[in-house]
Amino acid sequence: MLHLDYNWDLSPSGILLDEELNIDKLGWQDGDYFKVETVNGRRVLKKVDPLVKFLLEGKENTNE
Repeated sequence: MLHLDYNWDLSPSGILLDEELNIDKLGWQDGDYFKVETVNGRRVLKKVDPLVKFLLEGKENTNE
């Protein structure tokens, strides 16, 4: 799906999505994790499974 006329602010610390972009249709929520991957030579943001997120947070907490 190609979306035109969206304004995104890209910076080293993150991506500020256009306020008109409805992420509810995508099932995204506050607190979701994403990782950057290369697929067929293109950079892709992939949503991290909630169970993997939970395990990674637990690992970070035990290393403190």
